[in-house]
Amino acid sequence: MNYFYWFALIFHALLCSLQADEWITKITTEEGNFTFGGPLLEEEENLLGKWKGENEEGDKWEIFRRPNHVFSIQVTWVEEGENRSFFGHGLWAVQNSVFLYADILESDIETDSDWPIEVKNRIPTEDIWVAEEKMKLSSKEKIITNSEDIGDSNETKVTSFEMPQMRQFNKADPLKEAQLFDQIQLASILNVEDIIKFLTDPSYSMDKKIVGKWRTTDNDPECDSNKISEFIRRADGSTTAVYNSEEDTEPPMTHGLCTIRNGKYYGVDLIDEQEIFSFDEIFLWGEEIVKSSPDEFATQWIDPERKVLKFLPMVITVTDKRIDQFESKKLEKEFKENAIDLEFILKSGK
Repeated sequence: MNYFYWFALIFHALLCSLQADEWITKITTEEGNFTFGGPLLEEEENLLGKWKGENEEGDKWEIFRRPNHVFSIQVTWVEEGENRSFFGHGLWAVQNSVFLYADILESDIETDSDWPIEVKNRIPTEDIWVAEEKMKLSSKEKIITNSEDIGDSNETKVTSFEMPQMRQFNKADPLKEAQLFDQIQLASILNVEDIIKFLTDPSYSMDKKIVGKWRTTDNDPECDSNKISEFIRRADGSTTAVYNSEEDTEPPMTHGLCTIRNGKYYGVDLIDEQEIFSFDEIFLWGEEIVKSSPDEFATQWIDPERKVLKFLPMVITVTDKRIDQFESKKLEKEFKENAIDLEFILKSGK
């Protein structure tokens, strides 16, 4: 991909980070309902940036708190004589002098292939809990919080991180930061409405280069290369597709949404000619963009279950090529009639 594309990508990631205060999510636990996100509050400003901390039980950590209310943390402790460590990302807030935080992604958790949203390291909804600590001191150099079960936690401001998994944040990387924020949003999706909000975020407009008629193939050795998939991408982010089929009859058209955000292409099918898909039947996927031109668009995804040379995960490249005419008569007719659009899909999906 050319340097101009990557410069534009990083610039857009910076721009969208300034608009992050518009995203709000709620976490419901047995203790109640908690809201995270939204504009940064005055009482939260002192907590921003890089910190190291320790509590009365001897746990030590380094934490990076961002203005978009996403944090990254590495914690170390000793349990039964063995050194333990945790690395993850989550959401934080200060409300009425109470510090709230919840882990959302944990590095040791494997991706759940049965969950409708493709997101790495997502902590299952039923395992998420919100910690509450009273603010005892909040300054630009020192923070003290207190909880009944642990006691005081003390944090001091640092200029750089020393723990292995936190060092990556010593150097600013706007694109990775934006992708992490996307992962937090994806991990917070709980229904079809949330999916639609993510894919129709007005901060990310459809790239005009990839609008039109397309035919897709991939290098997956387990796929039948004689079967083709064709689809329409529209300027409003809606899609209509006909996928590979082993049947002699032409498969039904499916309609959905797609978007490009922060170097990744996301897509989902929401309805077909017969039914509206339930949340459990949906799969929202995301793939890294490796090529984007007016006539060819390529993405990649990693299959950790299949190995190359016995230890390397298999990388699958999906290549879309622009075409003049569909083999599918249904798609050709739909493209000419232009009966399906974003408004139709949103109404059908309700």
